[in-house]
Amino acid sequence: MEHIEITSYDDCLVSCLDEPSVDHWRVRTDDPEFLSAFIDVLQEEDPVGKRIEWLCDQDVIKGLEKNFVRAAKASDLVTESTLTIRESTDAAPNTPTVLVSPERTVSLLPVGDGEAVQIDITEEAACERLWEKYQSEWDIAMPHSIDTPPYSRLVTMAEQKLGDGVGADIDTAYTAVESRSPDEQPEPVTVSLLVGAKHELLLNDIVDWAETSTLATQGTVSKLKQRLEEFDIIATESKSVGVGRPRQRLVFSDESMQSLPADELLAHVQGVLA
Repeated sequence: MEHIEITSYDDCLVSCLDEPSVDHWRVRTDDPEFLSAFIDVLQEEDPVGKRIEWLCDQDVIKGLEKNFVRAAKASDLVTESTLTIRESTDAAPNTPTVLVSPERTVSLLPVGDGEAVQIDITEEAACERLWEKYQSEWDIAMPHSIDTPPYSRLVTMAEQKLGDGVGADIDTAYTAVESRSPDEQPEPVTVSLLVGAKHELLLNDIVDWAETSTLATQGTVSKLKQRLEEFDIIATESKSVGVGRPRQRLVFSDESMQSLPADELLAHVQGVLA
């Protein structure tokens, strides 16, 4: 049997994940908007006991990873074993988006603005044939790992290593970044340095957090700090710590920036850097 309706990506995904009779979904898509919606829904729904697998072309995955925050949140899901990703070896342009299980298949035909015509197939023989087809593709596909550090690791470690409120401000700033196109997104380390200056953190502490969380190396942090200094956005003050050389504390060149919320701070600086 078939059922056809127009629905949003979010509503379709929630419906699929809440389906009690299905505990294993395999997704085949080349739609970046759909994958982005799926990341949000998976994080909100936390589908315990469900196996979720993505089968995507290499270019689609590379496109997803250009958006740092999206990639970091997908990395979270992979780390938590909620999601498994493989690269298809059978690249096919304009691949329809399908969610396949042995019990139910959902096909989505996008109509724009995050909505699609949803076609539900529950006829047993049809579902079995479709599952066999995508099982064969999955078996020969290449496992894919996301190099971006998990989002929750970045935020949690910032709060633990850098002080109260720092993790929340980094979360706010990264959320503001996420809504922009990849070409307009500042480096994640640049965002972190701005939050560091807002909290007047020691540069060494930022470096330690970046390296421990695998966000960036000391060299990358230093290079991007220098760029912000060249634009007269941040400066450093020497702070004596007793023994050894004084440490560098990050501050804003313009003290009025100190009071800006993290998202407004980012927007202001982005205008200067553009």
